Amino acid sequence: MSEKFSLNEDDLRNILDGMVDGVITINDKGEIISFNKSAETIFGYNLKEVIGQSVNILMPEPESSHHDEYLKQHITTGVSHIIGIGRDVIAKRKNGELFPMRLSVVESSSKIQGERRFIGSCLDITLYKEQEEQLRRSLKMDALGKLIGGVAHDYNNMLGVILGYAEIIEDQYKKDPDLIKYITEIRHAGERGRDLTNSLLSYSRKRSISKDVILINDVLNDNERMLSKILTAQIELEMQMDGELWTVYVDKGCLEDVILNMSINAMHAMPEGGNLKFRTSNIQLSFVDAQVLNIKAGDYVKLSISDTGIGMTKDVISHIFEPFFTTKDEKGTGLGLSQVYSFVEKEKGTIRVYSEPGKGTSFSIFLPRYQIQSNDTDENEQQELPKSKEYDGSGKILVVDDELALRELSQMILTSHGYEVFVAADGKHALSIIENENINLVLTDVIMPDMDGYELAHIIHYKYPDIRVQLCSGFADVRGLTVTDETLHDNMLHKPFSSKDLLQRVNKLLKN
Repeated sequence: MSEKFSLNEDDLRNILDGMVDGVITINDKGEIISFNKSAETIFGYNLKEVIGQSVNILMPEPESSHHDEYLKQHITTGVSHIIGIGRDVIAKRKNGELFPMRLSVVESSSKIQGERRFIGSCLDITLYKEQEEQLRRSLKMDALGKLIGGVAHDYNNMLGVILGYAEIIEDQYKKDPDLIKYITEIRHAGERGRDLTNSLLSYSRKRSISKDVILINDVLNDNERMLSKILTAQIELEMQMDGELWTVYVDKGCLEDVILNMSINAMHAMPEGGNLKFRTSNIQLSFVDAQVLNIKAGDYVKLSISDTGIGMTKDVISHIFEPFFTTKDEKGTGLGLSQVYSFVEKEKGTIRVYSEPGKGTSFSIFLPRYQIQSNDTDENEQQELPKSKEYDGSGKILVVDDELALRELSQMILTSHGYEVFVAADGKHALSIIENENINLVLTDVIMPDMDGYELAHIIHYKYPDIRVQLCSGFADVRGLTVTDETLHDNMLHKPFSSKDLLQRVNKLLKN
């Protein structure tokens, strides 16, 4: 081959580091001998930490224990469980987090230094799995709606007869207290059944929908008094509304049902009292932001509903939008949040949940901004990251978040505008990076394992007073705060934020 077209070791390394997929090379002993940049991002290890280590550290049990056996079997017999076969597996990050990964392994055609080499291509498919789950849930709810539509109508007719005759008998025998007691119970049961069928009908799309251009702020203001009466005196209701909020085109009654359902759920999550906050804001989603949320790029109105209640585990979160799933035993029907999901989906929006046991829960609902239809609008106009030079900057930024997808997104956005970005999955790793790099700004999540964002901020302010700290959170987080905490809390960047929000905040902090 001509030297003009040959590649040296540095060229090959640069090509591997530029790949989106993680690429890992191991020898016939299962030892890692190469690990590209994407692999570092996916697994949370740096190159020095893994070179010479067994590839088993990237696997959970029981795969970790059996991998050496599989590799030995392939080398001895040629029979393989994974070599030459692409498949989805569960992998393990440095912090112990398990995640779905698409893995393809091939064997090098030639030996190097007498060793056989195996090359693995790794792709984190967490986002793909979430999108698959959203599609599965959508199809399930659609099938459920078709199944129950006719049944619910017939059932409602029967309930109408029961309620009608119950009222007639109640009127005729109102002087007989014993009989009235039984009739009242019959009427109450019928009314509960009627409410249930009305909820079921919302899935079948047979309930009449009357859309209008509305301002969510007006809906919240109209319902604030009613919500205050429903919530116990121990729960503080707080409204934080954008004075220049855009309008949306939705069914006002359905939106009011959403607000009521979520308020009641929040109340049940705070048996000892707490804080329930409604927050509205405008948000512009670039193509990258929209991909993460699995909706179209463009302008949206964001309604956030946050409580300081008992929170939820990840397992519960994965089921909360499914019809008939409830954690309230006989007190709940399991239809409230699935109704919310159905409403948001029909309006071509989306809903996201942030929750931790003991830390509270925050729902973020995105509804498309109402705009007069025009054929002159190019859908691709907002499908890029903000390109204005006013967002460009320089400096070293450390992003700390235990969610890999959010770390990667922030890193991509900031890197594309000139910043040098480091990432960490927890506070301990973040402090080790700060010790070795001249970091200018730390963007950190609040809720993280072992050390939360406030604790990390305190350590940074004490040891490295010149480093700016920006907290990010999806929670209400109204615990007892110190003076330092209050400043951080007041300037919180609320998740999920757009690329424009992130760049504006970073630009402002580094210029001050």
